[in-house]
Amino acid sequence: MADDGKRAGGLPEGFSYRAFISYSHRDKAHVRRLHREVESYRIPPKLIGKVTSVGEVPRRLTPVFRDRDELPASSDLGSQLSAAIRGSMFLIVICSPASAKSHWVEQEIIQFKRAHGEGNLLALIVDGTPYGSSQPGKEDDECFPRPLRYVLGPDGELTDVPTEPIAADLRPDADGPRLARLKLIAGLTGLKLDELVQRETQRRMRRLMLVASGAAAGMVVTGGLAFYANAARIEANRQREIAQQEAAAAKAAADYLVGTFELSNPATDNPRTITALTILGRSAERAQRELADQPVIQARLIGTLGRAYNNLSLFNEARTAVEASDPAIRKAGKDGAEALLVLAMTYLKQGSLDKALVTVKRAEAMLGPDLKQNTGTRAAAALTEGTILTSATKVREGVAAFDRALAFYRATPDAPPERVALTLSSRGLLLSDDGQFDAAEKSLSEALAINQKALGADHLLTGKAWFALAQNSFLAGKLVRAERQIAMALKVERAVLDKDNASIADALSIQGQVLQGMGKLPQAERALTEAVAIYRKAFGGPHYLIGIADVYLALIESQRGDTRAALATLDDAKANYDASYGQIHPNHGDLLVNRATVLARAGRLAEARKDCAAGLAILRDTMGADASFTKSSAATCANLGGTTG
Repeated sequence: MADDGKRAGGLPEGFSYRAFISYSHRDKAHVRRLHREVESYRIPPKLIGKVTSVGEVPRRLTPVFRDRDELPASSDLGSQLSAAIRGSMFLIVICSPASAKSHWVEQEIIQFKRAHGEGNLLALIVDGTPYGSSQPGKEDDECFPRPLRYVLGPDGELTDVPTEPIAADLRPDADGPRLARLKLIAGLTGLKLDELVQRETQRRMRRLMLVASGAAAGMVVTGGLAFYANAARIEANRQREIAQQEAAAAKAAADYLVGTFELSNPATDNPRTITALTILGRSAERAQRELADQPVIQARLIGTLGRAYNNLSLFNEARTAVEASDPAIRKAGKDGAEALLVLAMTYLKQGSLDKALVTVKRAEAMLGPDLKQNTGTRAAAALTEGTILTSATKVREGVAAFDRALAFYRATPDAPPERVALTLSSRGLLLSDDGQFDAAEKSLSEALAINQKALGADHLLTGKAWFALAQNSFLAGKLVRAERQIAMALKVERAVLDKDNASIADALSIQGQVLQGMGKLPQAERALTEAVAIYRKAFGGPHYLIGIADVYLALIESQRGDTRAALATLDDAKANYDASYGQIHPNHGDLLVNRATVLARAGRLAEARKDCAAGLAILRDTMGADASFTKSSAATCANLGGTTG
């Protein structure tokens, strides 16, 4: 277990900290957030243990030293800081005009370079201008401290030889919070940035339906403007007053929408070249300018525009539009809550989880204390909160938020059934990720039932619900159930998607793995062969997903007695792994163990033991000796002489 602790920090001998954060205390708010995000970042499981240029990738990037927050009361502050700098693998410099002028930041960088050389310095720009000191008029805006811009000489003193630091830029108009954080994680682990981005994307793919469905919810503007016309039963005069108000609001919205498409200059504007982005930008500006005295309409329209921007991945534009309408949103009261939920999702997409949660809470507060009122919007708020908490890997809190959303939806007359199903599906996937397979199955099954009833058996969302259930069953080891569920998913997907869609290949690959595990070799081979063919066409070249399917195909060929074909297929799997990963990966070790199984089945035990030893060495180096997969592979190798299947 002591070895596990060592790998959790992943620190080579002689180091006490993963990183030392050097900063001006004017930037302390950024540092607190960075410290929390780095130490709590969850390394994707398949990357843990991978050997990079800076050593094994750890489970967590801990500990990170944050100067005075880490020190005991001591009169010898200088020696304590110097010891921490010497004991840190990396130095993260928070770059701003304040830090560029800080004597202490400058000394910390110089001390780190003297102890560790010019490498392993990472810069995070939070404000100012990089190399502003060399740009007339921007000298005071320089954000890089001088020791970051120049190398040390052999005597340990600064020279005039320039260098370029590895920098991530937190500012919204540059990398933004999410990409900047991933750049730092890549630097601290030695992983490639695209590896982390790919894994982050895979984490988010399961929640794509939530984002897409959430974006569609706000597109009907004028229907929302007539909400109160059929509300409570009140006296006839009050009814007429409300009807008149809503008619005026609907007319204002209609005039606004039509006006948005008017040419700003008929003499020069070509209607055939005006883009959707032009229309969106013009809409946001007009809403803020012309609807200042109609805050409810402005808030609803801005919320819709924010969703449209988010759908186009124009997160800065969405944030700017909604934030600029904050005065109207405040005046709109409970009618402004939905615009705040759009802003919360925008913050989430930009990686600002704290801001996203605060904004959701603000939306809930605007709805008032009576939980029996505005239940539909309260449900949307709880669903948004659950999505944010899922991104923060807070399972218990995330499930609780989804449960609140379900309670509000079920208390809402005519709640859209697809929203209820979406909430259940999001809840189930979170539970499945956490290994709570039985609870996940219950939630996912209910989502499937709702989609079937509301959308029909052949709708794509119904097929996706079957796929989610099959994944959960496969992970839980329930192969018979997984076989039936993945067959249903394929039936729907084949009916509604193009035959060469990669989603169909994903389902076929899982189907082949399930069938191979059940011993249904001909059916498994057909599914895997078709998956490989679709992958090859979709990707247009090597891909690790082809390699995974190849490994299962090789096992089938071996079980059929065709050792030569099995070994050739494994060679193809290795070629795909090599091209995709670019370096040794746990899947290389798994491939060698499976190759040993193929050789042992053919009676070639000496070769098999050699491959097994090589495969286990890779798994130990990349995943660790105590990883469950490494142990199960070791058991396979120990039983080589008795291999039968």
